[in-house]
Amino acid sequence: MATHGATLLTVAYWVASLTLLLAATLLMLIVLLRVRSQRRELRDKRALQHWTQVMRHTLAGEQVPVRRLARDEVAGFIEAWNAAHESLSRPDSARLLPLGHRACLMDAARQMLSGNYHDRAMAIMALGHLRDPRVFDELVPFLKDHSPIVSLCAAYALGKVDPPQAMAMFVPMIMERDDWMPGNVARILARNEDGSAIRELDNALLHANTGTMVKLVRFLADIDPGHAAGVIRRLLDSALDDHAISVCLQLVSEKQDRERVAGFLDSSRWHVRMHAAAALGRIGEAADSHRLEPLLADKVWWVRYRAAQALLALPGMDALALRRLQQRQTDAFGRDIIDQVLGEHDLGIVA
Repeated sequence: MATHGATLLTVAYWVASLTLLLAATLLMLIVLLRVRSQRRELRDKRALQHWTQVMRHTLAGEQVPVRRLARDEVAGFIEAWNAAHESLSRPDSARLLPLGHRACLMDAARQMLSGNYHDRAMAIMALGHLRDPRVFDELVPFLKDHSPIVSLCAAYALGKVDPPQAMAMFVPMIMERDDWMPGNVARILARNEDGSAIRELDNALLHANTGTMVKLVRFLADIDPGHAAGVIRRLLDSALDDHAISVCLQLVSEKQDRERVAGFLDSSRWHVRMHAAAALGRIGEAADSHRLEPLLADKVWWVRYRAAQALLALPGMDALALRRLQQRQTDAFGRDIIDQVLGEHDLGIVA
């Protein structure tokens, strides 16, 4: 019995010792990884600061000696390179291109294309800023990368290298990639400088179904409101579903569409009435107050709210005029919603 107890103590001793050894090894490994990470961050920061200064001197017209990038400064250079190009006009951006070639950026960035998603994204952006036609075919496969960040970076970079060809590939993919954030897509389209994004959106709209059409017209309105106005006008005159009509009403921006918008104020769907009221507030005239006033008694709170806001936004209307309009309201809900909108107006709240 005593022997059995001694054996158990021995086993427990060795288990505890091994556990402590493993814990100490793991702690040491964590410390080493942290030290390594800090050294890498410090190295990249130094490279970033150095190459940022070099780029500033280059843009100032100074002759700066440039060597081939060392392996440990590639990340810092690319961060400085991408940041510089994002803040420069196209002519100023072009002044940095010789620097990128002298530093052999193309070779360095290509080696990063097989790295993690952050490295791939940074390298793709850097290659795009080089605007070298030789990299176009290399970047095309990244449009289908499973990472939305990498794929959008590829679309942006390709748009820098060959805008027409890039937009011809990118716009059709907008409908396929549900993981692309609309705001990021809109920024890429807005940065297109040769008009190819608008042409491709027009082509896509010709073959789009209603749901797709609404999504595309939003992007078109972001980059060319005037061109989008004609498309929106045609859509509002078509037999669209209520959702599509609501979206188009949110995008209406031209006064010539007042009558068209007013036709939706008596829609059977409350969200259509709501968006029509808001649209009329944006593009309407003082005479449109009589069209909006009946909506103050609408059964839906949101319709009453947007109608009151629209009335206040009409030309010639101010808080005093809206208060006078309130006094002739027989509906209690209508009077209350005007109180709320005027209260928000006094507090400087903008819906």
